Amino acid sequence: MPRYFFDVNDGCNQRDDEGVLCADLQRAVFEAKKLLPQIAADEVPKDGERQAITVLVTDEDGRAVYMAALSYTGTWLIR
Repeated sequence: MPRYFFDVNDGCNQRDDEGVLCADLQRAVFEAKKLLPQIAADEVPKDGERQAITVLVTDEDGRAVYMAALSYTGTWLIR
């Protein structure tokens, strides 16, 4: 079973040195999609009203195979 790595960027890079065994690339993509909302639940934009969180999936050879992103944008309606 291949190992995939899920590097997270939420304003700073967090390298995944452990990885996860996944049956195939489709399962790794599913895991990346599940990971984003879990991270966003604990991350509140600290600087302004915009923040993007990305998960870069790489295979055992270090090749990027998928990237998922979630963005937050807040807009003041009154001032």
